[in-house]
Amino acid sequence: MSLLLFSIRTIWVALSLALVSGLQSVAAGQTAPERVLQARYSGNVIPAASAGELQIGWAVKEGFKIAKNPAPRLQIKPLSQFDVAVGSFVEGSAGEDADYFGSLKPLLLKIVPVKALQRGKYRLEAKLTYFYCSELEKYCSRSIETLAIPIEVANK
Repeated sequence: MSLLLFSIRTIWVALSLALVSGLQSVAAGQTAPERVLQARYSGNVIPAASAGELQIGWAVKEGFKIAKNPAPRLQIKPLSQFDVAVGSFVEGSAGEDADYFGSLKPLLLKIVPVKALQRGKYRLEAKLTYFYCSELEKYCSRSIETLAIPIEVANK
């Protein structure tokens, strides 16, 4: 019985040390960057009671690259004020590595406000999921970020 307890304690201590040393190496070497894929909004004014388009341009933080597979994905939280159709991520120009985007073309959102919507400023809540790699630190990771996409509804 005491041999079993000794073995369990030994395994627990070994796992604890491995976890602590792993956390120290992540803290010392790797960074957890925010917003590797940065959104730039344009055309965010749409007329009341008719369809409009919003383009989201993308800039990749220097020193990082965005994986093509799986492709980045933008999921819009359903709202009662708007119907939204999200386009797909398309490469703007080829990069050196075929597995990563060189640059991204703007993402197109087709937005239709509900007929009774008042003019004003609104936000679409969205979740952006993508995989990126650090060129300098030589690691890859997944990022899930929350975006608040601004929309302005005008009279016409």
